Amino acid sequence: MEELHLTKKDFKVDWFSGTGKGGQHRNKHQNCCRITHIATGLRAQGTEARDRPTNQREAFQRLARLILAHYGNSEQVERFKSAEVIRNYHGVRNEVHDKASGLKQTYKEVVTDADLDDMIRARRQSQQAE
Repeated sequence: MEELHLTKKDFKVDWFSGTGKGGQHRNKHQNCCRITHIATGLRAQGTEARDRPTNQREAFQRLARLILAHYGNSEQVERFKSAEVIRNYHGVRNEVHDKASGLKQTYKEVVTDADLDDMIRARRQSQQAE
């Protein structure tokens, strides 16, 4: 399988108001996120949390799984699923820490800007070293 190089321009991010639990805050604020991969038309959304960063992260993780599955590499999908367990997102500390590779980056760079290239590159290098 060829390497995927995705940038922020490959995605469309929409914000909308949620429904259900959360009351007035949830119903009046546009905290729910829907991300669409423009090339394939695949989309995922995050609506569970009351805050934008958490919903955006959830939507992006779901979409990444869908994109990997779409391009047909089930081995890479399994690796991505296990990567969620060993990657910590700390919005309060403003960092993302990938425990497998040891790489730490700012939360904004990885989650908000959807720039995962360095994380992916570091993860692949750590897997090749094993």
